[in-house]
Amino acid sequence: MKKQTRNSLKRAAALLLALTLLSALTATAFADEEALDDGSPWVDYVLRENIQTVEARPETPRDDLYLYANYDWAKTTEIRPGYRSESSFNMVADEIREMSMAVLTDESLEGEDAELVQGLYSAFLDWDARNAAGVEPIQKIIDRIRDVSDLDGLTALFCDRDAHAGQFFAFSSSTGFNDPETYLLVLSTMGLLLGDSAEYAERTEMGERLEAAYRMAAGRMLPRFGYTEEEAEDMVDRALGLETELAGAIMTSAEQMSPDYIQRINNEMSLDEALATCRNFPLSTIIKGWGFDVAERCIVTEPAYFEKLDEVYTEERLEDLKNYLIVCAAIDNMGLLDRDSYEVSIAVSNMVNGSTGAEPDEEVAYQLVRGTLTTPMDRAFLAKYDATQMKEDITRICQECIDFYRRMLNEEEWLSAETRQKAIEKLDAITINAVYPDKWRDYSGLSLEGLDYFDSVMAISDFMEEYNRSLPNTKKDHKIWDFDILETNAYYNPQENSINIIRGILGGVFYQENMSREELYAGIGSVIGHEISHAFDTKGAQFDASGALNNWWTEADYNAFLSRDQKLIDFFNSMTAFGGYQVQGQNIQTEAIADMAGLKCMLGLLEEKGEVNYRDFFESYAKVWARLNTREMEYLCLMQDSHPLHYLRTNVTVQQFDQFLEAYDIREGDGMYLDPADRSLVW
Repeated sequence: MKKQTRNSLKRAAALLLALTLLSALTATAFADEEALDDGSPWVDYVLRENIQTVEARPETPRDDLYLYANYDWAKTTEIRPGYRSESSFNMVADEIREMSMAVLTDESLEGEDAELVQGLYSAFLDWDARNAAGVEPIQKIIDRIRDVSDLDGLTALFCDRDAHAGQFFAFSSSTGFNDPETYLLVLSTMGLLLGDSAEYAERTEMGERLEAAYRMAAGRMLPRFGYTEEEAEDMVDRALGLETELAGAIMTSAEQMSPDYIQRINNEMSLDEALATCRNFPLSTIIKGWGFDVAERCIVTEPAYFEKLDEVYTEERLEDLKNYLIVCAAIDNMGLLDRDSYEVSIAVSNMVNGSTGAEPDEEVAYQLVRGTLTTPMDRAFLAKYDATQMKEDITRICQECIDFYRRMLNEEEWLSAETRQKAIEKLDAITINAVYPDKWRDYSGLSLEGLDYFDSVMAISDFMEEYNRSLPNTKKDHKIWDFDILETNAYYNPQENSINIIRGILGGVFYQENMSREELYAGIGSVIGHEISHAFDTKGAQFDASGALNNWWTEADYNAFLSRDQKLIDFFNSMTAFGGYQVQGQNIQTEAIADMAGLKCMLGLLEEKGEVNYRDFFESYAKVWARLNTREMEYLCLMQDSHPLHYLRTNVTVQQFDQFLEAYDIREGDGMYLDPADRSLVW
């Protein structure tokens, strides 16, 4: 269950652009290019400024495996125009994009899927039509908001599915934590302009960048809707003021990454109980107007937020509420409009991400298609590129890993027999979702024929909302996957107890048919081992074999587990990344647990296969995490990402194992040495 980042499902395309459009139209918050090579125990060579200070590749990896393995790549790689990062993942994504572009431009392809994805792709690139429409699509929305004269009128606007005016909360259908088989209604908070609610109590560099970017955007967009620059500045002030009131009732990013986050949002109740959380705010009327009142059960992720929303939803605050909706309508939809508006959305991303230049329109169009027509794009891709053998290979490796994890669990002396048995039952129940699903969601009711880009996006959004309305009270079909198989990523889903190793990650350093065993296991093997271990990290361990939120641990075992986890947290907390910033062990614990357990699995499997070239394995593993970031991106990763920074994912993980120390004769005093007593393996 993913947290909504902005108010409305109607903004899906605009949000995708905000994450992917990265070009340089303005200065960034970090204007200088000075290195920040003050990290401890290693310098953060993911930062592009730091790698430029190194004149030669180290002769050995004894002090820094990450730098040793990735030096040549990092020194010769430039962050492309429109990007905030380059990495091994980007390289695989490039392969997938090139193949996908052939799907989007091959006019000989037939079928509904090809028609849909090619239609949206062409509509995005039709700048003549987009420029002719100008800002009129959003002008209509803003005019309707502006015309509201009382709260009853605002409520009516919220209930109008065609108004596209946004909301002050998010609602969707999802399976619950207590019953992973049945869909219910989820009511969650709105997104915030500054992202993290903690920014409203104490502003960080990230908050300053976001505020500056949105002020710039409002100053350029709102005058196009009839406001002066002075009015635009005041409108942003008022919007941030309203968010400041609401943000105190929204969990911070750190709280969302905490192991108890699931318990905190698992507020399941009847629909009547959920709707009763508001007296002033017309929650019941809106839910009924959107057709979600059929839901029998509901999760209210943060009840305190709806109580706070109740306080501000008054006639006295009507103009503040309208102002906020207008600011969001202008900012959130920039990427859907004409070229001038689109360029502003690019500038926003640039200020936030520290990127320069611009991605080609064709690449952005491809990302947009994948983000909004996921299933048709995935099916069209597989129709052109057969992946049957790949599916067989990945399924086999997944099963090998599960079999080894069974042996790992049996050897964990700190687990009691009772908890070990439950853990193995969960392991044996894991579903392997390899490469692509065998069943797909039906898109036959969607047509984009004759629609321009904006109307196409709205039609897709309406189609998806209709699908969401059909889900409450129904049973989940596990054969249908709810994610994009072309994303360069992999997942563990605790509510399904499934590992998902998808087509989009199968390339580059992760998977090639001619790889050595060491390269294969260091690449996709470590990814698979990582995902399996999420079933037993501090969040995944809270779910049982069926995917239900259910404590299957003895009290003593769980306390021992948390104690081992705390050692890992403390170990990371002792490190400094750059600029004096401390690594946030509490935030990255689950992913660090998974990295270490995944590598342990691969080392064990290799030993069972016979003679091992450990240097090949460890250097291949380091290349999996090759990355080059802007400072803005690295700062964001440090403060708000649940994964360790990539150089730490390499160095901290490998130094936990004797095989690494022995392969390079690493001894006390070397930068990569770690005393066995200080190792922080949880599993």
